[in-house]
Amino acid sequence: MIESPIARIRDLSVEYRLRTGFLGLKPTQTVKAVSQVSFDLRKGEILGLVGESGCGKSSLGKAIIRLIEPTGGHIEINGLDFLGLSGRQLRAHRSAVQMVFQDPYASLDPRMTVHDILAEPLHAHGKRSRKEISDKIHQTMNLVGLPTRHLRRYPHEFSGGQRQRVAIARALILDPLVVIADEPVSSLDVSVQAQILNLMRDIQRELQISMIFISHNLAVVKYLADRIAVMYLGKIVELGTRDQLFANPLHPYTQALLSAVPIPDPQKERARSHIALKGELPSPVNPPTGCAFHTRCPLVFDRCKAESPVLAGNGPSTVEAPARTVSCFAVKP
Repeated sequence: MIESPIARIRDLSVEYRLRTGFLGLKPTQTVKAVSQVSFDLRKGEILGLVGESGCGKSSLGKAIIRLIEPTGGHIEINGLDFLGLSGRQLRAHRSAVQMVFQDPYASLDPRMTVHDILAEPLHAHGKRSRKEISDKIHQTMNLVGLPTRHLRRYPHEFSGGQRQRVAIARALILDPLVVIADEPVSSLDVSVQAQILNLMRDIQRELQISMIFISHNLAVVKYLADRIAVMYLGKIVELGTRDQLFANPLHPYTQALLSAVPIPDPQKERARSHIALKGELPSPVNPPTGCAFHTRCPLVFDRCKAESPVLAGNGPSTVEAPARTVSCFAVKP
């Protein structure tokens, strides 16, 4: 029997309403941050989500956890219509999806001790005895590699890496099915980044948690992810396994991204060609017609300017063997 995906995302869209001009008196504009994104997340899988700044990665992550409300689409978590929940039902099931934010300096309350930071989710999601809460906190602190003697300390007394460990512990303490990590190492020193990445990989493997890892750093995603989704201007343009994507990128945008990643071998680095994209990233307020990438694509032809390609694969997709998909008229998966 094939196990169903732990999460199904279908046609998810996120739009922001903006007012411009002096005192915001001009007519409202719509920013299309995420546009009809669909993918499955398997149990125990790490899905990397990459793309330029402003492509909608963080908005997608926040929409899945419902920190912002999607304007359309469907979210299913462990067979449950997550987007259809509200009020007490949403509160009861929200522990299934948790998030690790980019900046541990901003995501932790400076007025609360580590003990209170970790105890707060447990209090909010059900009545537990003092001993149960204490045992769970100690267990989670050990899981993220922090001494329990630090429980009475405040966030400002920790280093950046230690703060992020506290943030990871807070996300894990409710035993979630899915963790969304939004650039969790980008604000840390390079030496600390490796420690946090190793910690997250080890915890994910030990607990078999499904994870969406959002990053603009392709080297980090290559190290951590099982599959990778590439986003451009609010849409996924290519989705495949890590090996598929790095060995043979199909979409012109993916090829350009990978060509910009330096190789730690001077001879190979000098010998390979780099793809320089022309022009600026279009505005999500006024995206181009047809394919969103056509204004910068080296393979563009007339159809690209008139029609919007859909994410399509070359065969049946199953949980055990998901098909590689690409959104481009000029290439075939």
